[in-house]
Amino acid sequence: MGPKRRKPIPEEALAYIHRIACMQMNLSDAYMFLACLYSDDTTMTSFGAYSQDKASVKWFYAKRILAYITERGNKVCIPEIQRPEIDTQGCIQCAIDILNMENELTEILHDLQDVALTVKDNTTITFTKELIYTQRRNEDRLALEIVELRRKEKLAQEEDDKNKRRLKGTRKKPRR
Repeated sequence: MGPKRRKPIPEEALAYIHRIACMQMNLSDAYMFLACLYSDDTTMTSFGAYSQDKASVKWFYAKRILAYITERGNKVCIPEIQRPEIDTQGCIQCAIDILNMENELTEILHDLQDVALTVKDNTTITFTKELIYTQRRNEDRLALEIVELRRKEKLAQEEDDKNKRRLKGTRKKPRR
Protein backbone atom coordinates (compact mmCIF):
# COMPACT_ATOMS: atom_id res chain seq x y z
CA MET A 1 0.00 0.00 0.00
CA GLY A 2 1.17 3.51 -0.82
CA PRO A 3 1.08 6.52 1.44
CA LYS A 4 -2.33 7.55 2.71
CA ARG A 5 -3.75 10.50 0.78
CA ARG A 6 -5.68 13.15 2.60
CA LYS A 7 -8.99 14.52 1.49
CA PRO A 8 -8.51 16.99 -1.41
CA ILE A 9 -8.61 20.71 -0.67
CA PRO A 10 -12.07 22.19 -1.27
CA GLU A 11 -12.27 24.39 -4.37
CA GLU A 12 -13.25 27.43 -2.28
CA ALA A 13 -9.97 27.24 -0.35
CA LEU A 14 -7.80 26.11 -3.27
CA ALA A 15 -8.10 29.46 -5.07
CA TYR A 16 -6.78 31.26 -1.99
CA ILE A 17 -3.91 28.80 -1.59
CA HIS A 18 -2.86 29.37 -5.20
CA ARG A 19 -2.94 33.13 -4.61
CA ILE A 20 -0.80 32.72 -1.49
CA ALA A 21 1.79 30.73 -3.43
CA CYS A 22 1.88 33.48 -6.09
CA MET A 23 2.27 36.17 -3.42
CA GLN A 24 5.15 34.26 -1.83
CA MET A 25 6.90 34.07 -5.22
CA ASN A 26 6.32 37.79 -5.81
CA LEU A 27 7.67 38.61 -2.36
CA SER A 28 10.74 36.48 -3.02
CA ASP A 29 11.38 38.49 -6.16
CA ALA A 30 10.81 41.79 -4.36
CA TYR A 31 13.17 40.88 -1.51
CA MET A 32 15.84 39.87 -4.04
CA PHE A 33 15.47 43.25 -5.74
CA LEU A 34 15.80 44.97 -2.36
CA ALA A 35 18.93 42.94 -1.60
CA CYS A 36 20.41 44.13 -4.89
CA LEU A 37 19.74 47.74 -3.87
CA TYR A 38 21.77 47.07 -0.73
CA SER A 39 24.59 45.30 -2.50
CA ASP A 40 27.49 47.42 -1.21
CA ASP A 41 29.66 45.85 1.49
CA THR A 42 28.77 48.17 4.37
CA THR A 43 25.04 47.47 4.36
CA MET A 44 25.18 43.86 3.19
CA THR A 45 25.99 42.79 6.72
CA SER A 46 22.61 44.01 7.97
CA PHE A 47 19.54 44.82 5.91
CA GLY A 48 20.91 43.60 2.57
CA ALA A 49 21.72 40.21 4.06
CA TYR A 50 18.30 40.13 5.73
CA SER A 51 16.61 40.86 2.38
CA GLN A 52 18.61 38.20 0.58
CA ASP A 53 17.71 35.66 3.26
CA LYS A 54 14.02 36.61 3.10
CA ALA A 55 14.06 36.08 -0.68
CA SER A 56 15.21 32.50 -0.15
CA VAL A 57 12.76 31.90 2.69
CA LYS A 58 9.79 33.25 0.70
CA TRP A 59 10.70 30.98 -2.23
CA PHE A 60 10.91 28.04 0.18
CA TYR A 61 7.42 28.88 1.53
CA ALA A 62 6.05 29.01 -2.01
CA LYS A 63 7.48 25.56 -2.74
CA ARG A 64 6.09 24.29 0.57
CA ILE A 65 2.62 25.57 -0.32
CA LEU A 66 2.79 23.94 -3.75
CA ALA A 67 3.86 20.67 -2.11
CA TYR A 68 0.90 20.95 0.28
CA ILE A 69 -1.46 21.28 -2.70
CA THR A 70 -0.11 18.17 -4.42
CA GLU A 71 0.09 16.28 -1.12
CA ARG A 72 -3.63 16.74 -0.70
CA GLY A 73 -4.26 15.33 -4.19
CA ASN A 74 -5.02 18.61 -5.97
CA LYS A 75 -3.41 19.99 -9.08
CA VAL A 76 -1.30 23.12 -8.99
CA CYS A 77 -2.77 25.86 -11.16
CA ILE A 78 -0.91 29.11 -10.67
CA PRO A 79 -2.09 32.12 -12.64
CA GLU A 80 0.38 34.17 -14.63
CA ILE A 81 2.84 35.76 -12.24
CA GLN A 82 3.61 39.42 -12.83
CA ARG A 83 6.69 41.15 -11.52
CA PRO A 84 5.87 42.96 -8.29
CA GLU A 85 5.22 46.65 -8.73
CA ILE A 86 7.77 48.20 -6.42
CA ASP A 87 9.17 51.68 -6.39
CA THR A 88 12.74 51.92 -7.60
CA GLN A 89 13.16 55.49 -6.37
CA GLY A 90 14.69 54.58 -3.04
CA CYS A 91 15.49 51.72 -0.75
CA ILE A 92 13.12 52.79 2.00
CA GLN A 93 10.21 53.22 -0.41
CA CYS A 94 10.96 49.78 -1.85
CA ALA A 95 10.90 48.29 1.66
CA ILE A 96 7.58 50.04 2.34
CA ASP A 97 6.15 48.58 -0.88
CA ILE A 98 7.25 45.13 0.26
CA LEU A 99 5.64 45.71 3.66
CA ASN A 100 2.38 46.55 1.86
CA MET A 101 2.69 43.29 -0.09
CA GLU A 102 3.25 41.44 3.19
CA ASN A 103 0.11 43.07 4.62
CA GLU A 104 -1.86 41.98 1.57
CA LEU A 105 -0.58 38.43 2.01
CA THR A 106 -1.72 38.47 5.64
CA GLU A 107 -5.20 39.51 4.56
CA ILE A 108 -5.34 36.66 2.04
CA LEU A 109 -4.19 34.22 4.75
CA HIS A 110 -6.96 35.40 7.06
CA ASP A 111 -9.50 35.04 4.23
CA LEU A 112 -8.25 31.51 3.62
CA GLN A 113 -8.59 30.70 7.30
CA ASP A 114 -12.18 31.98 7.27
CA VAL A 115 -13.01 29.85 4.22
CA ALA A 116 -11.34 26.80 5.77
CA LEU A 117 -13.39 27.30 8.94
CA THR A 118 -16.56 27.61 6.86
CA VAL A 119 -15.93 24.38 4.90
CA LYS A 120 -14.53 22.66 8.01
CA ASP A 121 -11.16 21.76 6.47
CA ASN A 122 -9.11 21.16 9.62
CA THR A 123 -5.86 20.38 7.79
CA THR A 124 -5.96 23.71 5.97
CA ILE A 125 -6.86 25.51 9.20
CA THR A 126 -3.76 24.09 10.89
CA PHE A 127 -1.59 24.84 7.85
CA THR A 128 -2.92 28.42 7.72
CA LYS A 129 -2.35 29.03 11.43
CA GLU A 130 1.34 28.23 11.01
CA LEU A 131 1.61 30.56 8.02
CA ILE A 132 -0.21 33.41 9.79
CA TYR A 133 2.07 33.14 12.82
CA THR A 134 5.20 33.32 10.67
CA GLN A 135 3.72 36.06 8.52
CA ARG A 136 2.96 38.26 11.52
CA ARG A 137 6.58 37.93 12.70
CA ASN A 138 7.84 38.80 9.20
CA GLU A 139 5.70 41.94 9.07
CA ASP A 140 6.82 43.08 12.52
CA ARG A 141 10.49 42.55 11.69
CA LEU A 142 10.22 44.39 8.37
CA ALA A 143 8.43 47.31 10.03
CA LEU A 144 11.25 47.54 12.60
CA GLU A 145 13.85 47.42 9.82
CA ILE A 146 12.09 50.27 8.00
CA VAL A 147 12.12 52.39 11.17
CA GLU A 148 15.83 51.66 11.57
CA LEU A 149 16.53 52.52 7.92
CA ARG A 150 14.72 55.84 8.32
CA ARG A 151 16.71 56.60 11.45
CA LYS A 152 19.99 55.82 9.69
CA GLU A 153 19.00 57.90 6.67
CA LYS A 154 18.10 60.84 8.91
CA LEU A 155 21.42 60.59 10.76
CA ALA A 156 23.32 60.43 7.47
CA GLN A 157 21.42 63.48 6.19
CA GLU A 158 22.19 65.43 9.38
CA GLU A 159 25.86 64.47 9.12
CA ASP A 160 25.88 65.54 5.49
CA ASP A 161 24.32 68.90 6.35
CA LYS A 162 26.79 69.40 9.18
CA ASN A 163 29.73 68.72 6.84
CA LYS A 164 28.36 71.13 4.24
CA ARG A 165 28.01 73.88 6.86
CA ARG A 166 31.52 73.21 8.10
CA LEU A 167 32.95 73.40 4.57
CA LYS A 168 31.07 76.64 3.91
CA GLY A 169 32.58 78.26 7.00
CA THR A 170 36.16 77.26 6.18
CA ARG A 171 36.26 78.91 2.79
CA LYS A 172 39.10 81.35 2.53
CA LYS A 173 38.20 84.89 1.72
CA PRO A 174 39.81 86.24 -1.43
CA ARG A 175 42.62 88.74 -1.00
CA ARG A 176 42.17 92.25 -2.25
